[in-house]
Amino acid sequence: MAETSEISGSLVPLARREAMILLEAGYLWLDMGQYDKAREVFAGAVALMPRSEVPQLAMGSLEFAQGRYDKALQAYRAAQRLAPQSSLPRAHVGEALLFMGKVPEAQKELKAALDLEPESDGARLAQVLIEAKDAGALPPPGARK
Repeated sequence: MAETSEISGSLVPLARREAMILLEAGYLWLDMGQYDKAREVFAGAVALMPRSEVPQLAMGSLEFAQGRYDKALQAYRAAQRLAPQSSLPRAHVGEALLFMGKVPEAQKELKAALDLEPESDGARLAQVLIEAKDAGALPPPGARK
């Protein structure tokens, strides 16, 4: 029997490989601009893995790609609730907040991502976002304050 994925926490036993394939399929649809298909895949992943932050991050990425930063923020916050000690959801929350023009709140989240797991992917994302903000690239012109 296949090893159950640590990202699954699923209603149905789901092997790590199967979970990865499911999420990768959604990201392929997202990359191709097939947002409705990506949404179906990611929604299925959310339903199958309700205790994992990973599908919520995917849903956030889908919303973010469409410029729906408020909805992306909701998904990233859901991921953050599922994995409060993970830096990646916090970094994505900070990213969405930056694009919404909520700079002080974004900076707080990005710093928290750096502090939680300094050597992680989330910390690297947070650092890049901080550097982009300091260089004047973020928030983008027209972002709400």
